[in-house]
Amino acid sequence: MITKESYVTANFIDNERKNIEILLKDGDITRPHIIEADEDNSDYKALLKIVTVDELHEQTHNAKKAEGDAFKELAIQIAKDSGLVQGEVALEKTKTYPALVQALFNNVENEDDMFALKLALFEIKEIRDSKNTAVKTKLRKSKTKFDILRCAFEIVEENTIAPEVKAVVSTKKAPVKKASAKK
Repeated sequence: MITKESYVTANFIDNERKNIEILLKDGDITRPHIIEADEDNSDYKALLKIVTVDELHEQTHNAKKAEGDAFKELAIQIAKDSGLVQGEVALEKTKTYPALVQALFNNVENEDDMFALKLALFEIKEIRDSKNTAVKTKLRKSKTKFDILRCAFEIVEENTIAPEVKAVVSTKKAPVKKASAKK
């Protein structure tokens, strides 16, 4: 029997809005109960004493939306688990790189763009924490996007050279030119 005490929720289960699923509490158990949306049906009359038809429609909408969201989440999770999402990432990259190229090669001396580029580059740990103050100063004072990037690449490359290579490079001496005797 449908009472305020046993009622949990209700929503239409078909597109024609002719059948309603009602969840009813029976002690510790919640049971579904299907009824026909017919004004002559005693269960339907009892339900309408608890909720209005508008509330039924709203609950149906909310239930369908929740089902759709749960389905989307499950589909995304399955796609991630099976490796299908990589195509989505690749598609995003095909949109990102053209925008990046456009930003770099158009308005090369645009001050707002250069300021934003410098700010973004100083967010990179290798550049921000670099001890090479000369190149960092040169980066700050650069007048084109290309000069800014040259400085940034110099700092990053300097930080990514393996320590053993740095040791070899620093121990090599530049060739000494022999002084020519003047005659």
